[in-house]
Amino acid sequence: MWVLDGPVVDWISSLPLQAAAALEQAAQTYQLNQDSSSIRVPAHAVASFSEAAARELGLPPKVPLGFDVRLSGAMGKPGATLAIRWLQPGKTVSARGASVEGPWVHWDERLYRIPSPMYEALQLADEFNRVPDEALDEQFRVWARLRELLGEDSAGGLTDGFLRSFRVVTATALSWSLSTDQRGDIQLDPVLLTSQQVDDGQDPVHLRALTEEDESVFAKRLDQLRSGASAFPLHNGTYVVVDEGLQQALAKVKELRQASPAQRRQAALRPEAMLKEMLGVSEDATTVFVETERYADRVRDIAEWVEPVLPWIKVSPQKWDAPTACGLRIGGVEFPLSPESVMGACDAMREAIATGKSTVDVDGVHLPVSAANLAALEQLQQAVQKRNASLNSDVVSPDLDDPASGKKVLVIETNHDDNSFQCSKVQERGGKPGLPGGLKTPPKVHQELGIRWLQAHWTSGSKGALLCDDMGLGKTYQSLAFLQWLREQMDAGVIPSKPLLVVAPVGLLRNWEREIQSHLLAPGIGDTVLAYGEHLKALRRGKHRDGTAGLDTASLSQAQLVLANYEAVSDYQLSFGAVNFAAVVLDEAQKVKSPKARMTHAIKGLNCDFMLAMTGTPVENRLADLWCIADAVQPGALGDLKEFSQRFETPDADVSVLRSLVWQEEEDTFEASTPRMLLRRLKSDKLEGLPPKHEHVIRKVMPARQHEAYSRALAMKELSGPEGVLGMIHALRRTSLHPALTEGGAQAAGEIRVEDSARMQAMIEVLDQVAREGEKALIFLESLDLQEATQLPTLLKRRYGLKDLPMVINGEVGANQRQERVEKFQETGGFDVMLLSPKAGGVGLTLTAANHVIHLSRWWNPAVEDQCSDRVYRIGQTKPVHIYYPLALIPGDDEHSFDTQLQMLMERKRRLAQNLLAAPAFSREDYAALLSGIGAAADVR
Repeated sequence: MWVLDGPVVDWISSLPLQAAAALEQAAQTYQLNQDSSSIRVPAHAVASFSEAAARELGLPPKVPLGFDVRLSGAMGKPGATLAIRWLQPGKTVSARGASVEGPWVHWDERLYRIPSPMYEALQLADEFNRVPDEALDEQFRVWARLRELLGEDSAGGLTDGFLRSFRVVTATALSWSLSTDQRGDIQLDPVLLTSQQVDDGQDPVHLRALTEEDESVFAKRLDQLRSGASAFPLHNGTYVVVDEGLQQALAKVKELRQASPAQRRQAALRPEAMLKEMLGVSEDATTVFVETERYADRVRDIAEWVEPVLPWIKVSPQKWDAPTACGLRIGGVEFPLSPESVMGACDAMREAIATGKSTVDVDGVHLPVSAANLAALEQLQQAVQKRNASLNSDVVSPDLDDPASGKKVLVIETNHDDNSFQCSKVQERGGKPGLPGGLKTPPKVHQELGIRWLQAHWTSGSKGALLCDDMGLGKTYQSLAFLQWLREQMDAGVIPSKPLLVVAPVGLLRNWEREIQSHLLAPGIGDTVLAYGEHLKALRRGKHRDGTAGLDTASLSQAQLVLANYEAVSDYQLSFGAVNFAAVVLDEAQKVKSPKARMTHAIKGLNCDFMLAMTGTPVENRLADLWCIADAVQPGALGDLKEFSQRFETPDADVSVLRSLVWQEEEDTFEASTPRMLLRRLKSDKLEGLPPKHEHVIRKVMPARQHEAYSRALAMKELSGPEGVLGMIHALRRTSLHPALTEGGAQAAGEIRVEDSARMQAMIEVLDQVAREGEKALIFLESLDLQEATQLPTLLKRRYGLKDLPMVINGEVGANQRQERVEKFQETGGFDVMLLSPKAGGVGLTLTAANHVIHLSRWWNPAVEDQCSDRVYRIGQTKPVHIYYPLALIPGDDEHSFDTQLQMLMERKRRLAQNLLAAPAFSREDYAALLSGIGAAADVR
């Protein structure tokens, strides 16, 4: 415990950066016990301090000892224990006399600090030894955590032969694949999944935890072992262990595998909903089931189905030449190496670092010794290995056979390779066009035209429309006015009275409720049923096993308005599909852009007279996105997917023809005939009263350290081959943000240095001006490393004297906490900064309290980047908006840096995207063009 002469807050603020950041982070994580003059830090926090922070705090040095783990007894049996043996530095000899007390080790008459993760490993060993005899399965789970903590390198050094070969696989989620049993009936094969966090701040991705062979063995073990088992022996010393939530779910899966064929079919139709029902949990509870893309849309039956191969248009792979020279560029000096010497160079560099040498001799070349140079050599080694494997391997044609072929799956008419389901127009409907009487807020000019356009769709008999206005033009308002008009036509007896349905991401549904109150007179559209989150509890009816709908369809049918999230419609598609809706509105309709996603299929299976899809980005990755959304609102209008892809997704396709098919020009008179499918207006053209938007491209020359790291990454192209070239581009992308990101990561680098990054220097110059003006800024970047509290947040807090660390919104921040941070940012006055990941913070947030946006790292898709900027440039913004694009330039070459080439490509794609009918996502040709531009820089040097 630290006992101070003055207040704790003053003491922390006086500490060096690393020490202060470590204590602030510990205070947030561990809730430090502190009063005005003392602070008590738990052992876990002490272990978590970086060596630099611990040194600044005056703590003992990191323990130099290693340790070994030995098993006494049999794993999972009474009396089994793990023994920890401390080892002398760099040896397998016992360090006699070493003793542990909390986070400290006493050895050789000196005191040392136990760092993470070594401290956690010791704690897990103690936890293993405390497992009671009545819960011995827990030993497997504890060992799995310990083995994961040790990592493969450390685990490989275990002297205990059994523990070295003993493998425990852990799973965090569950899916299943559909197969047929001996009678030809559908069977559910469990698929265990693990989660992995990606660097772009995106939500975790799910990966298969077992090989195909192990999956089949696991299914047999599930059937054989008692219900509720938590450990499953497979073969060759491999065990699967699952936590309590997954254990309970697997017990229900076992029941389903032994249930009747009809019950298994129902489970296949509504997997997550049925599991929740069987488990007796609420609909808003977190589920362990992850839905895959094995299911088709517009469910009609369960039968054998072969998943189509998409897309039909195959782009010829780009061929890359792989020169044989390689090396490092350090301080402007080239150090050439042969590919064969790289592996030896890595070993020599490691030994030199361990022995304290300043240089190392590799084939007569004297390389400076440093951790950064070792990291660069290891990257070269990986590149050489990939290149050799590529050169020595035979070219194998891809296996296009669907592994699900012959299995019973959900089958509908997809319109994938034939236009079998066409329903783009019906007979004309009743309805008197005009503004509804229930509007509280009068529409803007462009909004009134949009309302009339929707009314023309309705009265002409159109089955649906796409409203693709730019972000901030009031798509929600226009759709609400249209729904209010429909309700008034129903009340007047002009059209039959039916419920209306709004489907939106769950985070936007509360916003819909607020928009109804803001823009419509009471009682709004009428009686509203909320069919999302905890509200689903009141709607659940019956048992899933009896084949009936899982929700109260009577309540849905009798409602005047239903608000539901996409997942609820997908899970309860038989319930929602049984209700005849007058109109369905899809907010953020890009959620149904994938032709193979079950959610898309559920939406396409809805029974409605009219479907309105709203999205500012109908094309995010490829033109097939647009086809898929159009096939939901006007099935068959754009033909089948195969024909569409062959016609419009080839390099020489004339997309102007597609534009003429779907695009509604405002000057056209559409009341007299059926309007076109799609309406899109831009803020720059239509929104009066919005303050000016200024875009600033800031070019800064790379500092020396950044340029050296950039050159090392660029040199990798000499070895990498086809896969490595894209890896090199990503390395250049990270280095252009900050060299620490390719030198072991920002955390390993300790305090992040602004002066080492051209982009960060530009960012600080902008923020200095923003702070002087007392305004707010958003910083978009993907790097989770830099979003850590000890990195950019602490740096910005220190520089600008902020009361709290800047708030962060990324994929790890839940919906409720995200909204709390948005409200706090919007409500507080004065200068502030918020850090956001592009995908997590680019949709559904209003942050008009800021009028400065810095794209510190660039997203490949300009549509996503523009969505990020639109968090501030939208209705409600009163100040001039400034968008900044910092670019890092190669010294003496403004044209060929990664940032410059990427900026040119992004601008070209942005211009195409404004016409909507050109996919903005990066293609292989774009990567080739980017490489060509960057490669020119190598030639110039």
